[in-house]
Amino acid sequence: MSLSEVTTARPARLSRPALTLHQRNVVEYFDDTAGDYRLLWGTDRNLGLHCGYFDHRHRRHDDAVRNMNRVLAGLAGIAAGQRVLDAGCGIGGSAIWLAEHLGASVVGVNICAGQIERARRLARERRLDQQLRFHTADYCATGLAAESFDVVWALESACYAQDKSGLLAEAWRLLKPGGRLIVADGFLTRFDLSASERRIVERWQRGWAIPNTPSKGQFARSLCDAGFHDVVCRDITQHVVPSSRRIYRASLLFYPLGVALYWLGLRSAIQTRGIASGYYQHVARRRGLGIYCIFTARK
Repeated sequence: MSLSEVTTARPARLSRPALTLHQRNVVEYFDDTAGDYRLLWGTDRNLGLHCGYFDHRHRRHDDAVRNMNRVLAGLAGIAAGQRVLDAGCGIGGSAIWLAEHLGASVVGVNICAGQIERARRLARERRLDQQLRFHTADYCATGLAAESFDVVWALESACYAQDKSGLLAEAWRLLKPGGRLIVADGFLTRFDLSASERRIVERWQRGWAIPNTPSKGQFARSLCDAGFHDVVCRDITQHVVPSSRRIYRASLLFYPLGVALYWLGLRSAIQTRGIASGYYQHVARRRGLGIYCIFTARK
């Protein structure tokens, strides 16, 4: 079955979601910081808004960012012709990688209309229009046909769901029986934080428009409550430490300048807080509060 056949069960054009206050904050964050991501993360080169997976073969930043796609695709068992929903697809980097390297058919959804337009443009430039579709839609309520995907993929996007159970319920609905879910993101090591630890986590979250961060134990239970089985959590923190350090060093270098530019009216508060979050995510990791995990689960 082709991608076009899969999508015939939904309207020809999905209606854009009515955004909540939190979702508007997420869109505003990514709109305001697009230039920072280009400068500090190289999104024009690697197409990724996520950490890299560093190993003995992938030691450079851009290579590691692309390598994260390879690692996740292997764990999810994605093969040619399979249908993947990229939930929170960013500018389409993972979808493009899956289409180019594995021959997968991918639907990407995202509430950030600007990112969706960029993803569509990138797909056209690579002549992947037949394999890729991108829609401005809420990944907790996509409007796509039930049981129409082999894999639901969420790479550093689940963190932006105010209600993680809503995302998991939609993933369950969209997956075929036996379909796989893969989530890669930051999690807390525990939820019983002290007041000072909670302040660190909240400052990390606030600057990046993240509403809440569950512990890995909480997220595992949420997967089981949603009906998933064969739930596996892999702690890959050591493989993303270079990305964490890159963000931390950028925060030390650019935060003073960012504050000065903010007071001169040349940068927004959102951009300034985003740089500060780079510092606090590092502090959280160094204090053993934050880890980076890949969850896999099956319907």
